[in-house]
Amino acid sequence: MRIKPPLTQCNNRLVILHHDVLIELLVSLHILPLLHGEIDSDILTAYRNLTHTMTQSPSRHMPFDTVPHKRLINKLQSLSLDSNIVEWIRQWLSDRQQRIVVNGVYSAQGLVTSGVPQGSVLGPILFNIFISDIAEGINGKVCLFADDTKICNRVDVPGGISQMTNDLGKLKKWWELWQLSFNVDKCKIMHLGRKNPRAEYRIFDTVLTSTSEGWDLGVIISEDLRVSSQCNRAAGNAGRMLGCVGRGISSRKREVLMPLYRALVRPHLEYCVQYWRPYLQKDIDILERVQRRATKMVYGLKEKSYRERLNDLNMYSLEKRRDRGDMIETFKYVKGIHKVEEGSIFKRKQSSKTRGHSLRLEGQRFKSNIRKHYFTERVVDTWNSLPVIIIIILYL
Repeated sequence: MRIKPPLTQCNNRLVILHHDVLIELLVSLHILPLLHGEIDSDILTAYRNLTHTMTQSPSRHMPFDTVPHKRLINKLQSLSLDSNIVEWIRQWLSDRQQRIVVNGVYSAQGLVTSGVPQGSVLGPILFNIFISDIAEGINGKVCLFADDTKICNRVDVPGGISQMTNDLGKLKKWWELWQLSFNVDKCKIMHLGRKNPRAEYRIFDTVLTSTSEGWDLGVIISEDLRVSSQCNRAAGNAGRMLGCVGRGISSRKREVLMPLYRALVRPHLEYCVQYWRPYLQKDIDILERVQRRATKMVYGLKEKSYRERLNDLNMYSLEKRRDRGDMIETFKYVKGIHKVEEGSIFKRKQSSKTRGHSLRLEGQRFKSNIRKHYFTERVVDTWNSLPVIIIIILYL
């Protein structure tokens, strides 16, 4: 069923004709490397270096509907984009009107002079082009996703705090120059590391609120780098979904329950789990408990042990699935499927020894128990111990 008006569908198809041109522009401007959707978050690198004290700030929102049309067109023209494309975009944004409906009562229509139409193909691309220069002059690590931005700075070195302050000042000037609205209340500071001086930061003369937990692409990040909060949230969401499945269907046949479990419940327990994989037994148990409960729901298996239920259903424990997932993700990094700078996540081990395969990784030194269980460290020994025949098969 198509719910978009025919005119909108035609517009979207017209945009696709110039889609490759706009994407090429994004790449040439180095916009994509800032976006979470294209590369792994710089938080991965920041957390890997746990010996460094970081301050993460801010989480700010730049609504899609506040982009000034005139300034957007001026920016497109300054990028030497084809004049016909720019004119088409200008016409596409012009003469738009909107109104508000409250309890069936319509307001007068008003002219829309800002914002990019949401739900369109072109809207997000135009927004990314508009904010493409937001990181210019900023010394810290910048990560963008939609209308959310994160900056990471090391502040336990001389000048670290002043650098963070300067970066916030540059962001403030950018927002003022390009006339985007900014909600200071949604801007938070997270201090990472025990030796973090926990300095006070301001933007628009407002002291930024410190928070002990934040979000990065749907994953809870805590200032102590523990994953218990994320485990509790994942188990809670999965448990509630499993309850809905149990109440929504009367059948307890494995052919009915297990596909629903795999499609609706287990994704909550495994979303981005290579990043936040639990290592404390209490966190491991809280996730496994959901699958234990799901396998008990199958007719005829309630009285059997968990291991027997898994064997009957041809399933693995979540812990074993995480082991398998670790190796899959490591392979993607080593193979180059994940587009990251070579050596930024893993380093190849340089050795003259002939024992073992040629794609062995080099482990890093660490003092923190948290870092010991982090993805870039925990997978090294397992990956290096893989038989040569497995590596050969993977690379065929």
